[in-house]
Amino acid sequence: MKAHQIAACWVVIFCTAILHGHAAVVPQETPRRWTFSLRWENDTFAGSDRFYTDGISLSLAHTGRSWLDPVMDRLPWGKGRRTVSYELGQIMVTPSDTSLPVPDPNDRPYAGLLFAGLSLHVERDHLYHGLKFITGVIGPWSLAEDTQQFVHDLVDSSRPQGWQYQLRNEPIFNLVYEHRRKYRLLGEAGGVSLEALPVANAMLGNVLIQGQAGAQLRVGYRIPDDFGTTLMRGMVHLPPPRSPRETGGPQWGIYWFGGGNVNLVARDITLDGNTWRDSRSVDKEWFVPAAEVGMAVYWRRFQAAFTYVFWGKEFKAQQNYSEFGALTLSYTF
Repeated sequence: MKAHQIAACWVVIFCTAILHGHAAVVPQETPRRWTFSLRWENDTFAGSDRFYTDGISLSLAHTGRSWLDPVMDRLPWGKGRRTVSYELGQIMVTPSDTSLPVPDPNDRPYAGLLFAGLSLHVERDHLYHGLKFITGVIGPWSLAEDTQQFVHDLVDSSRPQGWQYQLRNEPIFNLVYEHRRKYRLLGEAGGVSLEALPVANAMLGNVLIQGQAGAQLRVGYRIPDDFGTTLMRGMVHLPPPRSPRETGGPQWGIYWFGGGNVNLVARDITLDGNTWRDSRSVDKEWFVPAAEVGMAVYWRRFQAAFTYVFWGKEFKAQQNYSEFGALTLSYTF
């Protein structure tokens, strides 16, 4: 099967899942709220082109009853405000020197992932639980090489030379579980306030096997009723804030945030290489710290956030830590 046929199949699966979910829902008095989100992570914001160089994700989510209610009814934390989200995304990583026709074997291998995700989110009071299933492909079928070459041609930049040494085609499957809590430390919801959000997650599959723990601190004016921001190496998209119609809250707000976390990594396919076939690989670090700072604003149905991320060294021969920026835009309708 050709690469473009694989990509078309993922689009069909994505759209079919949405239509199935829409048709299976029992009618309810209040209209369902949908949210479309775009997240883009790129190291261009840091003035570099290496390691984790690009990630993009599109998500369509809805709150309220869904075809997955029987599943969530069986979860020990399934009671609360429920959101189901469908996602398509692509990630690419490269070595530090992309001008070499034959990449340094001690440098990070070229790798691309094309994936689809299905997420279940449950919020209750100050608690959040998220469960996500990811599937897709790693290797040439991810179209990462084509994407990067197209973008470099578009901006008149030199083409990376070593993609023929990228990881081989392999199906990917991964589960993600995330738990968050929210505490207001100072202030009131309708004014200036300070909040803390402890975060912990676990990932299991042939892409990532790791645990993560950290926290986010945010301060602002009319902070929205949500659970903060996240990265693509996590849930990617969190549920939208409760609308002013639900809470009687303000129509707009702004806040600044910062945080940090530690990652305990048992497996990372982009560093360890293919699961069942020989491929390039490097000796990874099992302990990877990270930090972030950013700002978010919302106005009625729109929300935007920008995050600047500092990511620790991920493999033994890595000389410097990674930096990248992340932009998230969402619209609720």
